[in-house]
Amino acid sequence: METLSETPTQVIEHPREVADILDALTQPGDISLIFEDQSSVPHSVLLVEYQEGEHLILDVTAAPEVASGLVAERPFRLSGQARGAMVSTHPLTASPMNGTPGRLRFLCPYPEAFDAWHRRHAFRAELKSGMQVPVEITLDTRVIRGELLNLSLGGCLLQLPLGEAVHLEQGQILDRVEAIFPSGQRLEARGEVRHVTSDDRWQRALVGFAFDDAAPRFERLVWYLVKEIERESARDAVSGRNLAPSPLFQPPADKPSLAAQTASETRYATPMARRLSKVADLLNAQVLELRQGQRLDSARLSKASDLLLSLLEQDREALLFATVCLQREPVVVQHGIAVAARLADLVASRQVPRELLKAVVASALVHDLGKALLPDALLSARQFDDEQHRQLTGHVEALRERLGECRWLAPDVVKSVVVEINERLDGSGYPQGLSGESLSTLGRAAAVVDVVDAMARPRPDRPARSTEVIYRHLLTHGERFDSQWAQRYIRRFGLQPIGSLAAFASGAVGWIHRLDEKGNPALVHVVRNRFTPDKRLDQWARGREVERLGRFEQLLDPAGEGLSLC
Repeated sequence: METLSETPTQVIEHPREVADILDALTQPGDISLIFEDQSSVPHSVLLVEYQEGEHLILDVTAAPEVASGLVAERPFRLSGQARGAMVSTHPLTASPMNGTPGRLRFLCPYPEAFDAWHRRHAFRAELKSGMQVPVEITLDTRVIRGELLNLSLGGCLLQLPLGEAVHLEQGQILDRVEAIFPSGQRLEARGEVRHVTSDDRWQRALVGFAFDDAAPRFERLVWYLVKEIERESARDAVSGRNLAPSPLFQPPADKPSLAAQTASETRYATPMARRLSKVADLLNAQVLELRQGQRLDSARLSKASDLLLSLLEQDREALLFATVCLQREPVVVQHGIAVAARLADLVASRQVPRELLKAVVASALVHDLGKALLPDALLSARQFDDEQHRQLTGHVEALRERLGECRWLAPDVVKSVVVEINERLDGSGYPQGLSGESLSTLGRAAAVVDVVDAMARPRPDRPARSTEVIYRHLLTHGERFDSQWAQRYIRRFGLQPIGSLAAFASGAVGWIHRLDEKGNPALVHVVRNRFTPDKRLDQWARGREVERLGRFEQLLDPAGEGLSLC
């Protein structure tokens, strides 16, 4: 697809051809007026009549807001669609006319020529670095935010966070995609998702979107935006032209740039959470490709596993806290990262080789990604019949079929972590109903780690469970879960796990970041006092300062307390 600047502009000067174009623009909605020196949208006006070679008469009664600009003799262009092309006059000025009660009419010179651009649906305006245009997509009750990368009359290319793009798929209809330019100008459209891919660095998703609005007014607005994007881009080109900046990219003096506001929205609770988000990006890219029928990328999985393992080796407690900070990511990605970090930490305490540990991390990261291939209606069901349960358990085999390229993964580790993580000692698990001695030691450990994290997350059929309830469930269901691994897990991660929101006798409420050797809080970020719940705090308690918070009372539900890490 070519850009507007790469496409030659035809200048139409023959008097007969100019008149033919004016003839084609005389119906209501055919012609637009665009001021040259302000951030104006195309205004629909009416070409009442023209006197060939002498003047035009414009009626702006339907757009009275432009009258003051015309009275002030601000330059403008007239544009529209004629003879299979988008056409535009050179700058004109106008003067008011009297004698038609109730109408706002202006006289302007007859245009000597029109600029014409053919094949306009092929024009694609690329936004260069620094030309930030935030985009909002409404998807059910969710608002997804990203940026506009290019624009044409047929559609646009969007850049979104990978974790948000997994909610989109080819052929999906979006009722609202809205781009917000620095000037405040907005473009709202409805249309269809044409493709969803990740960029070359696996950091962002690229979403192709096709407009379904063919109304002349919509096309005129898009055409205006395309030309202004090209105009702004040309200012930075080495062409020797001294072009004035496009008003479309000039924010109002009394308002901050919307692009700057959007860029500042991505924040992470800790530096470690920011680094861990790179692992989430790699997994989200895997999800996108799985949904498009591709296999798991061996090199990408290896990179994600090495990164998570190195973070664990650098600062175990900071990583454990970071795993609960990825709240903007899809649940399947949050769960995979949390299970991988905790299972690796639990297994590492048994002194295993690093290569084996990497395989454990890799298998745990992707063990649940097969669910991304299941219908949303199935995943959101509050109860399952036998057929639905059969479909749900199919996510295990669906993933195993996509692991063919990951030859560096030991088959025994894949079987233990990807398959046996869902099995139970009494044979009540899935997909194979394995039981007792047929389950490996690693598979038993993985099942414990998996159920702890799964029960701590809300599901459509039940709320999240507290740590106390989860531990009691493990210890009282020895027929399902290996009691030795359950006890090892509790000793390793404590009764007040890192990442929990705790309440103390003093009224302090804070996030637990680190534990001492006895499993008690050693570093707490105090964010609230229960005696003054409306006041947010930002205090850190370490060592003996934690003792001053008073006796530990209970772990709290962050959602119920209205507190979030991000």
